[in-house]
Amino acid sequence: MPVHKNETSAFVSQAYSLTGDNQSHVDFYRQWAADYDYEMLDKLGYTSPSTIASLLIEHLPNKLSHIIDIGCGTGLTCTLLHGQGYSNLDGVDLSPDMLQVADHRNIYRSLFTGDLNLPLDIESNIYDAAVSSGTFTHGHVGAEPLEEVVRILKPGGILAITVHRDLWLSHGFEAKLKSLASSNAIKCLTLEEGSYYKDGALEGWFCVYRKQ
Repeated sequence: MPVHKNETSAFVSQAYSLTGDNQSHVDFYRQWAADYDYEMLDKLGYTSPSTIASLLIEHLPNKLSHIIDIGCGTGLTCTLLHGQGYSNLDGVDLSPDMLQVADHRNIYRSLFTGDLNLPLDIESNIYDAAVSSGTFTHGHVGAEPLEEVVRILKPGGILAITVHRDLWLSHGFEAKLKSLASSNAIKCLTLEEGSYYKDGALEGWFCVYRKQ
């Protein structure tokens, strides 16, 4: 049975308190990788990946589309997309141990390690969509890399992400997305607050944009 929102998982609390030191992230997720799905899905009733997958499907019906999972973790979002017939799936994450779990799902075309706070070693205008659930949050990835994610999308490509509500204003996410929209780099398709968990409490923003 999912725990109530105020019974925050010790794993989640520790994840939110991580610093900018990459090694501390790698070490932490090495300990968490094997239990991540149980902690998030079974104990906390984590629904954010399902919401993001549904939003992407709504705006990107072509199942041959090339999709990259930003901060893919163990592959929860793309597992749902794969189950709906999407097969051209790539993933990037800082943690080799989380990627190993994702690889065992046998749903990804390609998986690679990468620091999402740095430029991605990916060509421009190559993906039809980028998805991300739970990556733009406390102690993880800031707002500036959004510009880099947009870069690797094809014109017309879809960006479907979550941003933790605590960081929406204070860490510049709203400002960055508004700036990209005002420069005609992206167009907002969906922007709404929603729950990350089954208890229905508002945890973050669900954002869908189209690259212009």
